[in-house]
Amino acid sequence: MLAPILRRLRWRRMSLWLLAMAIVGCLGFLIFTNQVPVLDEDPLSLKTKLKEAAKAFSWGSDDDHQPPPQSPQPQPTSLQAFQNRSQGVRDACSAKSGSAAQGQPPFPYHSLYVRSMSFCALPKTGTTFWKWILYYVDKNMTGPLLSHDYGDIHKLTRYMEKADRLPPSDGFKNIVFVREPYARLFSAYVDKLFKPRWENWQRLAQPAMAYARPGASFINRRCSHNVTFSEFVRFFIHGEMDRDARVKRNEHFVPISHQCNFCGVEYDFIGRQERFAEDTLGILRQLNRSDILTFSALDEHYEVYFMDALIKYNFEHELKKISATFRCMSAEEILRRLWKAVQIRGTLSAEEFFPLARSDIKGMTLEGFLLMAHLAYNRSASDKDRQHNTAQALFEAYSTVPLHDRQLLRQIFDDDFKFFGYEPNHPLVFPPEDEFDLPYYRYFDIYDSFLYTSIV
Repeated sequence: MLAPILRRLRWRRMSLWLLAMAIVGCLGFLIFTNQVPVLDEDPLSLKTKLKEAAKAFSWGSDDDHQPPPQSPQPQPTSLQAFQNRSQGVRDACSAKSGSAAQGQPPFPYHSLYVRSMSFCALPKTGTTFWKWILYYVDKNMTGPLLSHDYGDIHKLTRYMEKADRLPPSDGFKNIVFVREPYARLFSAYVDKLFKPRWENWQRLAQPAMAYARPGASFINRRCSHNVTFSEFVRFFIHGEMDRDARVKRNEHFVPISHQCNFCGVEYDFIGRQERFAEDTLGILRQLNRSDILTFSALDEHYEVYFMDALIKYNFEHELKKISATFRCMSAEEILRRLWKAVQIRGTLSAEEFFPLARSDIKGMTLEGFLLMAHLAYNRSASDKDRQHNTAQALFEAYSTVPLHDRQLLRQIFDDDFKFFGYEPNHPLVFPPEDEFDLPYYRYFDIYDSFLYTSIV
């Protein structure tokens, strides 16, 4: 079955190439005939602007948070850099007053205790990966970290969890990872609402739909599978700012500074998701466990490992829930959202269009879809711009959020900015003159382009 699908994919790519050549030819003719004026100096392209904003977005504003060096292999974060971050949090806590300064966390949290390590599990900051590390250490596992299939690591590590507990003061190293607030909220939306998952739609999307779209149709109220990012943001603001709102706050969305009791726990290592590799390797070095992981292992296996896990989960769960997920979304829509999610992550190039025709969906197997994803991943290696996919998708998402709501978000995340040195007025969220000049590609349009109807 795969052979004709791959042949069709090659024809699609050839058609796209021919279309591009035709457009270039037409533009060339117009320029030659003076129908289109030629500028003396080319302005800074949108892609370049997005790249520059993405760099600022990734590396923050504090002194220890610099881009990786130009050498092929970045260096693990130094102990001094971790100490600077911890001091920044202490300074921010000293400037606060009231219960927060006395170490009273306003939102429940839990930490994992393994050997002499205490890890506060903040969602959407790389916690899943660190649970692999903790489980690997506690079970005295051997071999490469990413050579093991950990299954549902959240269930496997529940025995390590202790809620709202101060770690022992002697000998324990306290670890936590944080993340840029706007990016974390966006990532939570993609992971919990955009990706196809019936339980999340019922638990998280339905309340958002009821609040943000009160006149929704019966199918939208029941499924809530198409809550937009703008609607999600409005619902989040409602839950955070209206204390009388009957909204169950969720740890994936609640500001980081409201969790982990930062003013009551002395964290030895505050890692940043934006420097995940450098910080993870730096922490392991300080704990004398550099044997667990290397930069080369992260570079070669990390993205593929996550892509495979995501695809396997959806085939084994969402595509089998005929009575639930399929009442709201077809198999084609599930796989298209899945493909887009991997592109948003930056694993696949944005130029890798969804590889299946509608007629091929029904008989598609897990093995076949994984093969196509791996082929697309190999082709994507030459696209150096894919590392900016996440920033471009975030830019697209926040372009749909009214300025007033973005200003309220900035207010909600104020302590996150002060505690961890992130920029409140980031250009991907607050562009100059509030103009969102979007590229042609849309990450949240699951049907790639008009090519879908003309070629597939």
